[in-house]
Amino acid sequence: MLTLNALISSHINDIVELGLFPASIAEAKQLSIFCANKHLLVTFQKFGRLAFLIVGFMPGQAVANFVDPLSAPALLVQNPTQAQLIGIARNGDSEVAVGLRGVAIYKLPGTVKWMQGNVPVQSDLTAAFLATPREGWACGHDGVILHTADGGKIWTRQLDGNTARSMFETYYEQQHPAPNSQAAAALAQIQLNFDNGPNLPWLGVWFSDDKTGYVVGSFGDIAMTTDGGKTWTPWLDHIDNPNFYDLNAISGIAGQLYIVGEQGMVYRLDQAKQTFVALPTGYQGSLFGITGTEKVLLAFGMRGTIFRSEDQGKTWAQVTTPITGAIMDGTVLRDGRIVLVTADGGIFFSADGGRSFQAAAAIPGAPLAGVVETGAATLTVVGPGGIFDVPNK
Repeated sequence: MLTLNALISSHINDIVELGLFPASIAEAKQLSIFCANKHLLVTFQKFGRLAFLIVGFMPGQAVANFVDPLSAPALLVQNPTQAQLIGIARNGDSEVAVGLRGVAIYKLPGTVKWMQGNVPVQSDLTAAFLATPREGWACGHDGVILHTADGGKIWTRQLDGNTARSMFETYYEQQHPAPNSQAAAALAQIQLNFDNGPNLPWLGVWFSDDKTGYVVGSFGDIAMTTDGGKTWTPWLDHIDNPNFYDLNAISGIAGQLYIVGEQGMVYRLDQAKQTFVALPTGYQGSLFGITGTEKVLLAFGMRGTIFRSEDQGKTWAQVTTPITGAIMDGTVLRDGRIVLVTADGGIFFSADGGRSFQAAAAIPGAPLAGVVETGAATLTVVGPGGIFDVPNK
């Protein structure tokens, strides 16, 4: 049984860096909502469950109104642009954004209005990816992976935590792994991950085309598909992650595929070996994303932390910047500049390959979790306060 003390002690550095010690039950309730926001609390699985346990220890805490998020459709929102959003994706002129309570909104080419999509679950969604203007995937809590074939109007469930456990366990058991082998360790971790139910979140999703893709999540969870998500194969034995650190995001950059996670870890896919190779930055905190070009990589995370590499991650140097908030997302613009957004509403630009950053006008009181470029002069950013169009300078 995972204890409250174990949760705190296992990630004390991340808790301290984020300053998230709930001082009361009321604060814990707020924390449990806030922490559903992708990585604002390292991962919801660690701290969302922490907040849930704190609230759950209250005598007489009512649970009669609990609704299984895997058995209920997404919460309907009156104004999609004001939904609590966590991730955003764009391909061509199609855009989708996802967030709390299963909300997914979309905007199709030639339209200006955001609409809410039809989602079969009420699980919090953490990330989305459009492989084409119509084919896309979203992932989130409770092991949910969703697929759309129409640019976000209708989403169907491909996987959830209830079906993943037996599927992933069977995959490794059929290999009859030798004791102390990587496959045996992966099997043990799968079993441990699901001991407390199906609630583990996927935190990132990426596809190379409409067939081949990957999802990553907490406690080292990783899976891949070669048939557009009809089937998913666990890949815990295809990554140099023996401690099963959280995997917070996955991104394709200049023909290479990268994952970032806790303990300052970056991983790059070795195509020949079909293994994600560790490229440690030396940082002890969590990284929440990575962006870059063929010439430079930027891995970013808590307290404005940025590590820069000019050799595809073989070596890293920390960048000194004015950024103090947790950096949640970033992208390279068409003109070559780099933009980063932060959990305290900050927007920062670099015109020198990530060597330095300058602040743009922040969005007061609006934590930001995702950003895409939507036009020659416009960015679209998302967060718990909704979706905003802002100048890209």
